Amino acid sequence: MSSEPVELRVRIGGEAGFGIKAAGQLLARTFAHEGYEVFDLTEYPSLIRGGHNTYLLRVSTEPVWSHVEPVDVLACLNRETLDRHASEVVDGGAVVFDPDDFASDAVPGRLRAVPVPLTAIARDTGGKIMRNTVALGAVLGIVGFPLEPLAEALRRQFARKAPEVAEGNVAAAQAGYDAARASCPDFSVRLTSRPGAPQRLLVDGNEAIGFGALAAGIGFYAAYPMTPASSLLHFMAAHERSAGVVVKHTEDEIAAMNMVVGAAFGGTRAMCATSGGGFSLMVEAFGMAGVSESAVVVGVFTRPGPATGMPTWTEQSDLRFVIHAAQGEFPRVVLAPGDRIDAFELTWRAFNLADQLQTPVVILGDSYLSDNRQTVPPFDLSSVVVDRGKLIAEGRVEDVPDALGGEGIYLRYKVTDDGVSWRALPGVDGAVQLGNSYEHDERGFGAPGEEAATRVAQNAKRMRKLALARTLVPPPAFYGASPAEADIGLVLFGTTKGPAREAARMLERDGIRVSIMQIVTAWPFPADAVAAYMDAVPMTAVIEGNYAGQLESLIREQTLREPNARLHRYDGRPFAPEQIARFVKEVL
Repeated sequence: MSSEPVELRVRIGGEAGFGIKAAGQLLARTFAHEGYEVFDLTEYPSLIRGGHNTYLLRVSTEPVWSHVEPVDVLACLNRETLDRHASEVVDGGAVVFDPDDFASDAVPGRLRAVPVPLTAIARDTGGKIMRNTVALGAVLGIVGFPLEPLAEALRRQFARKAPEVAEGNVAAAQAGYDAARASCPDFSVRLTSRPGAPQRLLVDGNEAIGFGALAAGIGFYAAYPMTPASSLLHFMAAHERSAGVVVKHTEDEIAAMNMVVGAAFGGTRAMCATSGGGFSLMVEAFGMAGVSESAVVVGVFTRPGPATGMPTWTEQSDLRFVIHAAQGEFPRVVLAPGDRIDAFELTWRAFNLADQLQTPVVILGDSYLSDNRQTVPPFDLSSVVVDRGKLIAEGRVEDVPDALGGEGIYLRYKVTDDGVSWRALPGVDGAVQLGNSYEHDERGFGAPGEEAATRVAQNAKRMRKLALARTLVPPPAFYGASPAEADIGLVLFGTTKGPAREAARMLERDGIRVSIMQIVTAWPFPADAVAAYMDAVPMTAVIEGNYAGQLESLIREQTLREPNARLHRYDGRPFAPEQIARFVKEVL
């Protein structure tokens, strides 16, 4: 294998219903299987048919952490794709198109026109629906990549259908491959198979969260479908029997949240997931999880709001919402994964934290994490540790004296120094308890909790969990240059991590040293670590995908410090590395 890095950026565009995403992901799996690092980005409106859909695929011999703006090959399944995206193609880049859609002179002169009769080939090999497969073959033909890996991927894809379906698709890809090779035999980017390259998984964020939940021993998952969380429900349902998980497609999000509280009371590890609109419905039951000290995990995967907003796009605007959701005050933990490795690790850790603290834990993601795939090393299952905290799962409650009061009675909500009481599962001898949404005394029977002294004791007990949480939650992560050597420090959370790391790599080539602090645990907020970091770097910029600067406001509130600059994006699109790099240069 060559030591020189090689990279290819492909965008496929067309209407919804053209199979844009399915085709793109097939291409991604092909390259990943052959040893390449891959990152993809799917952009589509909330339409079943029509509109403009694109799939952007980045393929490299080096690790890749996000998408990028430039495109080497643009595959146009309609004229609109050329009109919208020709400006993104690098000089000398290739444009694959059907001459029946538009003529070669529509392609800007700085680009290479690669006419391929997509429709005619598809009709000859199995039907118009195969136009996307013809385009995939054309892309491989342009870069000289062997067709056989794609052919094998097509045969696996259609293995459950009649053999002629798979072979028709293979023939369509071959014809597209040959047509593109004849038209563009000497393209600047050349890719070959990479035998011996490290094994990689190609997963999106929801798949990574699903794997993390399975590794943690989840027993119950409930959800109502809502983009971008729906695919996690599909993932859990697909593994329900093999993993021994009860998966419930509920009638709404209210039912989902209530069910996971009940499942946690019964002793199983329980999770639900939704987006901001669905979490709005969950909020009252989320508060019940807080007052009943239920060990539940909740995924909130942000899309632009308010209301229905932009269902298929991305944003980071629910940070304050999840920190403050539900009436009253109670502790919760908010974890914000930045990539698919984070998503796996933080999910299994979330279940431990929920059990150890007996309080809700939120996994705060977004569409950029949920919907898009990235190659990662196989998840390290050996690192997974299951910690159920103060749990009495069987036997007699009297065997755990710390769970009892002075009269030898089990106290579910016994006031403790760390705020965590012993939790006994139903069926444990002597563990009489009542779970409800009321304030309560130490036994948890509701109405007696309305005494002033009892209320103060229980509320303070619960809030003491935040002090314990600070000793258990993941600390911030750091990338790039050390703070002392950096020209600028970037503070961010969630999926801004990937584009920022790519931007730092770009800027390093220009002699600009960038340090990155990723806030992994958004709540309890790591105030001391953030303050120390901001004091250590010469200047600080906060980058976040919302209008109001929610992370920056938390920094001000918790550290009494002000960043030197800020970059916000709230148009439904994720940050691009080039955008961050331009911003840093302007600031410096």
